[in-house]
Amino acid sequence: MTDEPQDHGWRAHLDLAQAACRCGARRKRDGKPCCQPAMPNGRCRVHGGLSTGPRTPEGLERSRRSNWKHGHYSAKAKRVRREARQQFRVLRQLIAVGNKDDFLDLISSM
Repeated sequence: MTDEPQDHGWRAHLDLAQAACRCGARRKRDGKPCCQPAMPNGRCRVHGGLSTGPRTPEGLERSRRSNWKHGHYSAKAKRVRREARQQFRVLRQLIAVGNKDDFLDLISSM
């Protein structure tokens, strides 16, 4: 054994860690920048940043389907409501006609 202090390279690694880019996101509590080392996207593991979103067509389709809420404004639902309104108008016209001859004329005009 020697009396010399052992150097396991920790000083070099510490210097590298301290030289790493910092996150820089503002902290909520005091408004100062975050001092954690940054990942390749420029933020630390806590402040990771916003998602860049899906890129592939499959991912975009999956994202579109996952955002489906109720379908009230889908093309199919709009078409069904439009047809129902049209049928309702026709029924009101048929009821308003009253006599048989006008009824047959109205049906033949459709």
